[in-house]
Amino acid sequence: MSIVAIISRHGRESAAIAGFTASRLGYRLVLMEDLVKSAAQRFQISEADLFRALKEPPVLQRLNTKPLRKHIALLEQTLCELMAGNQMVFCGYLGYPIFHEISHVLKVLVLAHPAAEAHPTTPPETTSSNGRGQVRKGRWFQRVYNARLDDPNLYDLTLNLDHMSTEEAADVIVNTLGQQRFRPMTYSMNCMGNLELACQVKSTIVDQVPDVEVKAHDGTVYIYAKAFKRGNRRKALQIKESVMHMEGVNYVEVIGEKELFEGM
Repeated sequence: MSIVAIISRHGRESAAIAGFTASRLGYRLVLMEDLVKSAAQRFQISEADLFRALKEPPVLQRLNTKPLRKHIALLEQTLCELMAGNQMVFCGYLGYPIFHEISHVLKVLVLAHPAAEAHPTTPPETTSSNGRGQVRKGRWFQRVYNARLDDPNLYDLTLNLDHMSTEEAADVIVNTLGQQRFRPMTYSMNCMGNLELACQVKSTIVDQVPDVEVKAHDGTVYIYAKAFKRGNRRKALQIKESVMHMEGVNYVEVIGEKELFEGM
């Protein structure tokens, strides 16, 4: 049940690579559009609202609004659930923290010249629109994950389409996935289960605590938010009690110190 996650600003080119890769491996292909449709059906939310959450907010402060945080959390939960049951090739720009935690996910960055998506007959205004879309994805990634989308250090494999075709890129991915380190192991499968629970908890409480972060380990759930550091015991107790009633949760610890949470 190995998984390929292709991350890129270049939607058309990376989707083509993902399609070739999924076909050669016999894996399920999941594009951003597929993820949105699955989440909309799963949680009875309009696709338009979910797509809105995937677009760059006009100002940074808007990212703290409840609907945006909630919809991003639901998309990540859906992604985690899809990963748990499938050999899958995902292509998009959401979910990096999830992929980072699972060793049997091959994380691929696709780079291309800014004009790579422009066909010779493409009108200049369309080319300009594609360029704006690439910038928007990068800003979205930076604001949501506090990281640069194009940072090669975040990935296992970087492919530059200035030097290869999309089919050649798919060949490289398939060959790389054959390495022992990308085969599912007991530990990595356990990590998958822990992440699935963490995503479920986060999507449940994010509208109450917008800056919440969640980790889970064998039924123990660790929840961080700045509000807990400010001595908001009532809010902390409310969150703790609500999460304790969730399936799969054995113990809950709320944390107000970021450094302490990151060490969990």
